[in-house]
Amino acid sequence: MTSHLYRAVWPILDDSRPRSALVTEASAGLDTMARLDGARLTGTPTWTVAGNRLVCEVPAVPLTDEQVDTSDLADRDAVVLRLASLNWSLRQIAATTGVPHSTVRDIVARHARTSTPERTRAA
Repeated sequence: MTSHLYRAVWPILDDSRPRSALVTEASAGLDTMARLDGARLTGTPTWTVAGNRLVCEVPAVPLTDEQVDTSDLADRDAVVLRLASLNWSLRQIAATTGVPHSTVRDIVARHARTSTPERTRAA
């Protein structure tokens, strides 16, 4: 039986952040990234810091073409906004999701314009 290992790498843009915070943020998008890359994670991730990169390796199995149906995944905007809510930089979101940086910027800006809090009317 052939074993497979899924590897994901993120740049560390702020080296003052603790490793635990980096892992927490990266974990949020790991399953989605693997699915989009054609893999299903089957084990516990191993996290390491290599220079200025956070590296995750986790046992996985490849998905067949039929299994890589992204229709049940959250839409692109929702994924981008979720990562933005975790204070990921636009650059990190673009690198992780494969969405172009300019599109990530537009999604976040569009959401910021449409999500202004409602004002309460005085009674």
